[in-house]
Amino acid sequence: MAFHALKLFLPDRSVLTRVWRGPFRGARIIMNPRNSLRKIFGIYEYELNDWIEQALRRVTNVLDVGANDGYFTFGCAAAFRRLGKPGEIIAFEPEEHCVTLLRESLAASAVAGVGDPGRAVRIQIIQTLVGRESKPGTITLDSLAMPRDKTNTLIKIDVEGAELHVVEGGCSWLEPSNLFAIEVHERRLLDQVRAFFAQHDLRLVQVNQRPLPLLGREMRRENNSWLVSDLARLE
Repeated sequence: MAFHALKLFLPDRSVLTRVWRGPFRGARIIMNPRNSLRKIFGIYEYELNDWIEQALRRVTNVLDVGANDGYFTFGCAAAFRRLGKPGEIIAFEPEEHCVTLLRESLAASAVAGVGDPGRAVRIQIIQTLVGRESKPGTITLDSLAMPRDKTNTLIKIDVEGAELHVVEGGCSWLEPSNLFAIEVHERRLLDQVRAFFAQHDLRLVQVNQRPLPLLGREMRRENNSWLVSDLARLE
């Protein structure tokens, strides 16, 4: 009840908002705080928090496919700064409204040095879909030119049912030093995505939604799950 009452005291518009807890603590993002309380307190998709903390210690690059409001993009940037490591983060988002918010967040972050090529973390925003083939409005991950090689990268994919298309267009990234976090929106795709990775000797484990006590479940489809790289196998 208190959690919901707090919303009444927060702006009901997109403003620069700080993330206070969780793996993305310290991030500052343009978003609507009334709609983002779980993000502010670091409990949005909290089932992934421990995995994300471990994964970000292992990588120096992030590809955020389906960046939406930038919670993952700018959260990873904040984590890199906290860890004192340089990083390259590329956010892919096709929707104009979301791209506008991403660019506003990037401009606000520039005050702290995020996005400046001469500083520790560089962020690039690309307005496009990502799929299995390059065409107008769509690119593949395989076609992406990186300043360094395609290793030590965390690739997050949230594309509303086109997950398999993205990974089929990104085979050059399927190597052991890269880590994947893929939100799967249809149950039938779980086995298909896992089988595709298994062909490249990579193992994904399933992470299901777990409602929080008192707060209950998030406003996500009940059949949404995550497939993430098996970190234990990489030890």
